[in-house]
Amino acid sequence: MVNGGFGESHVNMLLAMLNIPGICHKNLKEREREVGEKLERMANESCSRNLATEVALTDSPEDGIVVSFDGAWQKRGTGRSYNSLTGHATLIGQKTGKCVGYATKSKKCRICCAAKEKNITPRKHNCKKNWQGSAKSMEPAMACDMLQSVLDQGEKVSTLVMDNDSTTIARVKSTIDKNITKHCDSNHTRKGFTASLIELSKTHKLLRNTKVRSHIERCFSYSISQNKGQPEQLATGLRSIIPHLYGEHSSCGTWCRGNEEGYKHKALPYGKPLDDKDLKVALQSLLEKFISRSSELANMGSTQSNESFNQMVASKAPKRL
Repeated sequence: MVNGGFGESHVNMLLAMLNIPGICHKNLKEREREVGEKLERMANESCSRNLATEVALTDSPEDGIVVSFDGAWQKRGTGRSYNSLTGHATLIGQKTGKCVGYATKSKKCRICCAAKEKNITPRKHNCKKNWQGSAKSMEPAMACDMLQSVLDQGEKVSTLVMDNDSTTIARVKSTIDKNITKHCDSNHTRKGFTASLIELSKTHKLLRNTKVRSHIERCFSYSISQNKGQPEQLATGLRSIIPHLYGEHSSCGTWCRGNEEGYKHKALPYGKPLDDKDLKVALQSLLEKFISRSSELANMGSTQSNESFNQMVASKAPKRL
């Protein structure tokens, strides 16, 4: 029942099909609480085993392990407001691809709330309320909790692969270990670049052309994929994108045939280079933000395993609007 995300009606429907008497919601909840404690213990033991395996597979465990991190909430965020009552996050080892730590935050407990409304002392129970701040601040707090748990087990984390949230890594460095390095997630980075181009399209009409925007995105992705582990070459590659778009191909290298006679840009209007000077300044300003982070972008990782886990959680406990 817990694994399938079923409720009382689903369980009783199954029992009715088997010609077995149903169960009331109070008894069902009691059994769920009993099983829940065992499941939590099993989950913690599993994370400890996975951590030991991750350390054993790491080339230099004394320097620390590499893990990916991502958090999620049970209520969908709009991009402007985050007011979910619960949040969860995971740490997944790079070598094993298994969960080495998890954390949950909850702002509400039904038993405590019911007792408060009746102005009585809540009965003895396993209270899950462990957070009073905003839903957005749950993520950095959960990251610190999990990293501290790794330290408590005698191990350390050297690199954290995560999205472009600067708040979380700043909190980790200030409270856990200032030597922990951050590697950006490749998907979040590309999505962030695309979102920036869409934002620029509000003031620069040419970027509303999907072919033009897609061509710029491809140039950006190609520069990153071809210069992994080479920050200086990546910075050079990113700087060559604007001249390439405006017909200057001397710094393009082998990935562009712009120096060939009769060359035409297939994705640009009429096959001609761009000539909008205001757009050129805006694109240069945008790319400079990524060039300044070339050391991070050249060593990107992936949080897809964490996102896959979050999707599994959502399938058991669907997100609400």
